[in-house]
Amino acid sequence: MSIITSQIQPVAQPRKRQVARVPFFAYASVAPTLLIVLAVVGMPLAYSFYLSLNRTNPITKRWIFVGFDNYTSILGGSELWSAFGRTVYFAGFSVVGTTLLGMAMALILNRAFPGRGFLRSVVLVPWAMAPVSVGVLWSFVYAGNYGALTGLLNDLGLGSLALPWLGDGFRALNLVALTNVWNQAPLTALMLLAGLQSMPNNLHKAAMLDGAGPVARFFAITLPWLKPNLLFISIIATINSLMAFDILWIMTRGGPGTATTVFAWLGYLYSFQFLKFGEGAAILYCLTVVSFLLAIFYFFVLGPRRSRAAAETGGTSAAAYGPVLASAGRGHAMAVLPALRLRRGLPRPVRTALARIGFAAAAILIFLWSALPVLALILMSVTPATDLIRTPPTMIPSAFTLQNFQTVLMPSTSSGFSTSVQAQRVPLSLLNSFLVGAAVAIISVVLGTFAGYAFARHGKNRFFSASLWGLLLTRMTPGLTIVLPFFMIFRGLGLIDTRTGLIISYCSFLLPLSAWMMKSYFEGVPVSLDRAALIDGCSRLKMMWKILLPVVRPGVIAAGIFCFLASWNEFLFALILTSTPKAQTIPVVLSGFLSQAQFYEYGPMFAASVLSITPPVIVAFLFQRYLIQGALSGAVKG
Repeated sequence: MSIITSQIQPVAQPRKRQVARVPFFAYASVAPTLLIVLAVVGMPLAYSFYLSLNRTNPITKRWIFVGFDNYTSILGGSELWSAFGRTVYFAGFSVVGTTLLGMAMALILNRAFPGRGFLRSVVLVPWAMAPVSVGVLWSFVYAGNYGALTGLLNDLGLGSLALPWLGDGFRALNLVALTNVWNQAPLTALMLLAGLQSMPNNLHKAAMLDGAGPVARFFAITLPWLKPNLLFISIIATINSLMAFDILWIMTRGGPGTATTVFAWLGYLYSFQFLKFGEGAAILYCLTVVSFLLAIFYFFVLGPRRSRAAAETGGTSAAAYGPVLASAGRGHAMAVLPALRLRRGLPRPVRTALARIGFAAAAILIFLWSALPVLALILMSVTPATDLIRTPPTMIPSAFTLQNFQTVLMPSTSSGFSTSVQAQRVPLSLLNSFLVGAAVAIISVVLGTFAGYAFARHGKNRFFSASLWGLLLTRMTPGLTIVLPFFMIFRGLGLIDTRTGLIISYCSFLLPLSAWMMKSYFEGVPVSLDRAALIDGCSRLKMMWKILLPVVRPGVIAAGIFCFLASWNEFLFALILTSTPKAQTIPVVLSGFLSQAQFYEYGPMFAASVLSITPPVIVAFLFQRYLIQGALSGAVKG
């Protein structure tokens, strides 16, 4: 009996699950990114929370621990709740506007037509511009007495319609939100275009065979397919709206009165103008909590319930897009398709001609929406300063001049009018922006590539899964929340007004982005490639350098472009952490022109604005293919 038992017992025992061993190389690859993010984000966040529990006196430098009194004080006042209401309106306007406009742009750009590549590049220009440059441009467009919009109305014989555009509080809030939409909608279009290009063609072909029209196919197929993209877009657009600071700084400074004082601006006022660091940190921490809660809400509302992969394995009939409908909770939508079909009373040739005319008109409108403001900025940069402030205003210059560019590029040899200190800072600020942007891009891409490989290959491991989510949470942290502790810590370390301080602070929000993008690129590389290289005797480091990097080179380029553009355009950290020309970047110097209050500085200001947008515009035109690939394979995947 014992023999039988001994023979049966091994068969009856369940097998232990084999757990893949994570190599040391994976931990070493992700360690630098995690340590840097922990140091430059985690510690400042903890410091900011501690700061919010104290009241500080900037003169005596005394700290008084008050617990949660700062929170109860600000939550009990009407000032914060008024700012919260304006923030909700501003964010709602921005999110809805960027989503609708971005969707229209993506649908147009997804169609094949002559000049599509050029139009894609033009559409990306407003997003590639620094928000400070956007604010400078649109603040002059909306200037009531001599602005470009009033001048255009005068030239068209509609001068009676001119208004003090930013003089009314509610109108100013709407115009600033509309400016934010103009700046952010191209990013939404980029991400939606990436989703459209990844959609299998057989879905729409099957629906067309079943008689579904364009409207029916959009709501039953395209929209459900883009649901994961819309989740990411909603989070990014909401966070960007909540963190909107640059455009408000340039255009309204929270005014008129408090009409555009949103959550972020109120936190800035308390922290850096009223010098109430504890109350300011409490306000910004409330903003951080709101960002996290909204991200969780979006995830549960828009999160995909089923995988897209099921749709890609469908047949050639209605079953091919049934899974897409089910993934959006619309399993019954097949019965609705005939009801959504377009009426076909017109002859087919007429319908085709109208469709082509409508498509061409939409493409032209998108071009004008994206390009006209930029062209106006270029026109103003070569317009004499006296023409820019003449009344009644006009968009037709009396002459063209390069004096404005000479003033900012060669201030020592400029003539004709005096050159301000601010204009003299432009060349060095351009160099600072380039050096800081290049350094941040290199650091973020190198470390992000190794971290992305580790996350892609071992993402199911609890350590790597938790680490990845931790990195993503840092992307939802408003910059204002950590810039205050940065200022306090850097002041003690002697990093204020240094390029090194800017590089460290910029890496805090660009390292997670780079790691996430590269993770998605490596997920598209077969694991068998790793195994084959290791079997051939390659070390893991040599495998990365010789085998994998050439495969993911487009991802490296895309991540580098994104990181460089974000560094070049960053304003908040540079504004708070620099104070002299030796470290100031071009957005900070550009914002300083508005404090000159001298009429002859408008021309140099617009010339500096054109110089500030030149590198991003060149990138948008030369590398738009990589930007789209980056959105397709990195920025929105996962």
